[in-house]
Amino acid sequence: MKKLVLLISSILLLVSCGTQKQISYIHRPLAAEGCTVSWSVLPENGSLNIVTTVKSDRLMFSNSPVLMLKNFNGEVLQLEGTSLQPRSETSGVMSGSIFIPISEVSAIAQFPISEQDISFFKSGISKVRLTTVPLVHEKEFSNDQIGAFLYKALMNTNTSLSDF
Repeated sequence: MKKLVLLISSILLLVSCGTQKQISYIHRPLAAEGCTVSWSVLPENGSLNIVTTVKSDRLMFSNSPVLMLKNFNGEVLQLEGTSLQPRSETSGVMSGSIFIPISEVSAIAQFPISEQDISFFKSGISKVRLTTVPLVHEKEFSNDQIGAFLYKALMNTNTSLSDF
């Protein structure tokens, strides 16, 4: 019975990994602060967009955010995007008799990408810079975290757009 449960769990894990819609990482440049950055691909009106969501306590996108990516070949890609309506959630925790409010802001931006730029992601992403305020988000990777996912998602979405 335990082997059957383990087998079913493994199959479900493989299926969920194969149909993953976004990829995320946690970035903590300072001990007390940090953010979670999620990446996904969205087709819209016949074009491709990379959608980036930054969840933190204060980081926001300006009206015209810029995304700079560097791949492991040393090439740099700069994309200019649009900021979408941010969302915020407020909750709290009780510590003794004191209520401590916790707020989280989800800043969302989308960056249009051309078909010619899809091959840029094939060699992986070594560095990301997002123009967020009040601090610029910058993350460097020693091995690829998001490039392979974005390349595969862009190729799959581009193929389905071509079939349409």
